[in-house]
Amino acid sequence: MKIWWQSSTPIHRLHDYRSTLTEHLNGVKRADTEVHINGVDDGSMDLQYNAVVAVNSYAPGGVLNKIIQAADQGYDAVAIGCFLDPAMQEAREVVSIPVFGLGEASMLMACMYGHKFSGVAFHSKQSQYYDRKAFEYGLASRHVPFGNMGIDFNQVQDAFARPERMTETFLSESRRLAAQGAEVILAACATVNAIIRRQKIQEVDGTLVMDCNAVLLKLTEAMAELAVSAGLRASQRLLYQRPDRRALADWMRIYNFRASPQLKP
Repeated sequence: MKIWWQSSTPIHRLHDYRSTLTEHLNGVKRADTEVHINGVDDGSMDLQYNAVVAVNSYAPGGVLNKIIQAADQGYDAVAIGCFLDPAMQEAREVVSIPVFGLGEASMLMACMYGHKFSGVAFHSKQSQYYDRKAFEYGLASRHVPFGNMGIDFNQVQDAFARPERMTETFLSESRRLAAQGAEVILAACATVNAIIRRQKIQEVDGTLVMDCNAVLLKLTEAMAELAVSAGLRASQRLLYQRPDRRALADWMRIYNFRASPQLKP
């Protein structure tokens, strides 16, 4: 099985993050699974801004273009390793392989481990965005508003070398959320999750801290298998209805996407 792990960052420039993530995913994957970690070709790392995430998602060489390439190259499924789930719904329209996002997968899985969940983002703008996502995914009654650590993405990168301050802030914010009723805490960023997992944090005062990256990978493996054994795929009615193949080819040309997909109708 081949899984395409898609970051919303230019992860080829983030050596500490890439190496930590690679080691972690290799430790939880099935023996017969190949995980290929990919980033956007280029892009800003000011990921607390929705505008930056949008450009990193939809520009040529961005998340959506990369997912189309994954389908074209014969991958079995795509895991979007970003809690914002960039281009996830759009990708489900245009590729036939399973596509799952870190945010949706983590929130839905958290509901199986506790009645209410919350999460810790790195920036206040992101925590508000994740609250909106929880409502979008139909989980308003199951979530406690997300917290945040008040740092930017560059400071998250610094924590690979000096994790103590970020870790202390994460634990403090997790305790605050638990006091508000959260039974499951999500490290609401694939990069933050990689650091928290490396610090071996699995619970805070009895409250589960979910390993979101592991959940996403294992869910993607399982759903890729179910696509083959049980024919489970995204519904083609309404939200994920597939565009006409000729229209899709026209879009690829207009927007200068570099993939030349062999997509199933």
